[in-house]
Amino acid sequence: MTDIKQTLVIGATGNIGRHVVRTLRDRGLAVRGLARDVSELPEGVDRVSADVRDLDALRTAVRDIDAVLLVWPFMTADGIDEVAAVLGGSGRRVVYVSAMSVRDDAAPEANGVWGQVEDAIRRSGADWTFLRASGFATNTLQWAPAIRAGRPVRIPYLGAARSLIDERDIADVAVLAMTSPGHAGRAYTLTGPAAVTQVEQVRLLGAAAGLPVSAEEAGHDEARAQMLSWAEPGFADAALAYWASLVTTPEPVTDTVRQLTGSPARPFASWARDHAADFRPLPVEEIARRYVQAYRVGRMDRALTLIDPGLVRVAPAETGGERTEVRGLPDIMANAERLTADLEIHAVTAEGPFVGGDRFAVRFTFDQTHRPTGRRTEATKLSLYTVAGGAIVREEVSYFDPPAEPS
Repeated sequence: MTDIKQTLVIGATGNIGRHVVRTLRDRGLAVRGLARDVSELPEGVDRVSADVRDLDALRTAVRDIDAVLLVWPFMTADGIDEVAAVLGGSGRRVVYVSAMSVRDDAAPEANGVWGQVEDAIRRSGADWTFLRASGFATNTLQWAPAIRAGRPVRIPYLGAARSLIDERDIADVAVLAMTSPGHAGRAYTLTGPAAVTQVEQVRLLGAAAGLPVSAEEAGHDEARAQMLSWAEPGFADAALAYWASLVTTPEPVTDTVRQLTGSPARPFASWARDHAADFRPLPVEEIARRYVQAYRVGRMDRALTLIDPGLVRVAPAETGGERTEVRGLPDIMANAERLTADLEIHAVTAEGPFVGGDRFAVRFTFDQTHRPTGRRTEATKLSLYTVAGGAIVREEVSYFDPPAEPS
């Protein structure tokens, strides 16, 4: 029995949110889902297609809402004060998926983005509950390209032991905190049932997928360069230092999931079996579909699981007409940052994929503003991707509109 009627799930199509949405709906509660692309939400769910930082859309979404799940999708806390002010309200429950690294005796800034989001929610007046989760089992999906291609998985600190948690366990606790009293003002540390070394995680993934796999130690500099393709330097340095510490001091394990839900946390081996198909080679059509869908919902983390780390990119319009090959994700991402340094990108639309043989094409259109001049334009390019070994290994780019030269 629950004492709430109307629920809002922010991040409704993500790894955690989609499970929360279905559970709430199946329990007969009114569910509203907010995400950039809501086309895959199940029937019976009220859909709001928006970025969480779109305050006008958020104000409409929270109208008449009793309980909110917030999954903050950004690597910084920019905009959270305004978002929290909209979510907060007397009697409204806000359940936030945080991180177990947050310490109550540290300043919000010292706790990173998660601590800053927690602080903003506390100050909003909401009846808050924080789910301080350990590393997500879904993070191991980043190893999928190597496993699919039969290459060694190169990761730093093979002996680092993590108490990875299944996203469904977080979702189960989230639903409980949203729908039942007694959780306001509580911060729960949620982990998997055991600390598993990274080399053992790789072994379990290979066993589940039925594929021969191996793991190799990546050096600190190699790992840092790879992380900088998607993370800020401060985050990368802190993460690497933390993983190094887990070699001698394994990540803590709690029994909180069982205490709250009555069921023990799911082991990583179980998660691996349930996601075995994600680590097996995919046909070109499926890689293309997943890649485009990841772009449409703004989930570069998902797109990266389909890309070979040694991706080769050729874009003559960016290199003075020369067919210069840029190799490896770190260099490719650095080039992208250089090209977009003066741009504010408002939206990206993707047409396709158009599949043929071992290739597929996607037409991207960017709605963007050139900051130095304030000029807002649309820019279009066509990317032709080549797939080999179950991953995207090459991108050839043709521009319909010349790329803006960075100042």
